[in-house]
Amino acid sequence: MMKSQKSDWKEKFDSCLLEIVDEALAAFFGKEAAELIYIYLEENGLKKRDIPNKIKAFSQCLAKVLGDEAILVGNYIKKKLYSKFNIQPKRGNPSFVEVAVAIKSLDTGFVKSIYGASL
Repeated sequence: MMKSQKSDWKEKFDSCLLEIVDEALAAFFGKEAAELIYIYLEENGLKKRDIPNKIKAFSQCLAKVLGDEAILVGNYIKKKLYSKFNIQPKRGNPSFVEVAVAIKSLDTGFVKSIYGASL
């Protein structure tokens, strides 16, 4: 894979993940509370734009600020990722972190050929 294709995939994935995170936080807590969550994340060293590169840290910060609600938000994000990329897990119940990292590590050719995803 050429480097530009890899960076295009990364940009598309990053943009998609941020959109889903925005949607999830707004759906569960409303736009104002979602903004407060982003402020909390930033105060803890995680800028919104860095979420796709620090998915695990994002998950840990969510757990700190939201407690058990973070699991619901994570499941929502995971379902949206499945839908967006038209995939389903073969078995088990991976966390949204595992799903996001796995999708991010794939290249578009592989995703299109194996999963029929269109991003």
